[in-house]
Amino acid sequence: MLRDTFIDKIKNYLLERDLHPYIPLKKDFQVEFLAQGEYNINFIVDDSIHRYVFRVNTGSQLELANQIKYEFDALKSLEHSGVTPKAFYIDDTKEYFDYGILMMEYLEGRPLAYHKDLKKAAEIFSRIHSIDTKEISHGFIIEEKICTDRVEEGRRWLKDYLKSPMVDIKLKNFFEKFLDWAEQNKDREKYFIENKWHVINNTEVNSHNFIIGKKQSYLIDWEKPVISDPCQDLAQFLAPTTTLWKADYRIDSDEKEMFFQSYAEGFHGKDNHIRERVHLYTPYLYLRALSWCAHAWLEYQNPHKEIRNMDTFQKIKQYLDIDFMKNLLKDYMFLSQ
Repeated sequence: MLRDTFIDKIKNYLLERDLHPYIPLKKDFQVEFLAQGEYNINFIVDDSIHRYVFRVNTGSQLELANQIKYEFDALKSLEHSGVTPKAFYIDDTKEYFDYGILMMEYLEGRPLAYHKDLKKAAEIFSRIHSIDTKEISHGFIIEEKICTDRVEEGRRWLKDYLKSPMVDIKLKNFFEKFLDWAEQNKDREKYFIENKWHVINNTEVNSHNFIIGKKQSYLIDWEKPVISDPCQDLAQFLAPTTTLWKADYRIDSDEKEMFFQSYAEGFHGKDNHIRERVHLYTPYLYLRALSWCAHAWLEYQNPHKEIRNMDTFQKIKQYLDIDFMKNLLKDYMFLSQ
């Protein structure tokens, strides 16, 4: 596997370079695999005193030429929130590795548990969403037209899927109807333009991207943040497509209300109509989630795909079940038919 080729290479890389201006690291250190996503592989570098995450970027969901620098700069902008990892070192030259790499803080803790950590998640979101975006120098992608952006994103991710002979005609018909509905109803984004509230959104807020610690908890994995309405993160966090992904959990209405109340506490009780914002955006969140699954399913048909997570593939197949998708969208007219 690709990850197995990196351990010795990372050791040699760190021994050859003087990283003391960036991090204290003794020469007697170990490298071990930590975790991998669809577009990155992560390792732990441990010298018995210090622990770091060594992150290898293998692709860009944002189609950026320099994905790793975008992530590094984002982490620097987020650092004073106190609930994101500190980034220490970046190498985007691709001279030693064929990929961009960065080193950041290793955070102790466990993944978020929805049944007991919703208040902690709400606090994390409110602290991140309280950052004044006007004071940030990092060139974040800004999304003003969040419904239009989701439609364009969906069309891009579904382009090859809808043409593939491997895809069932019922699934093609479903996605074509979904895209048409989303296009016809995207004028709901006028609300977000006329009632502008821009924050830094993580855009990948599943339970395993939270680290719940004994004293402090964090949100990690900042490979594709954008500046946009906070409904992006909150709709995704609360959606079944997210809560079922790693935890097989559904957040009920009482839990959702408690979460919104806790979130508003971070803004001195002013919720800025966050419930309405989330409700308006949710079908477009589903378009993003399901069209990404369709795109990923097609990628998994390629035997040469570099990163293959079979647990991920099983979830993708579950989400692309026609009955599952119709049930998600049952409140949106024709989509349940």
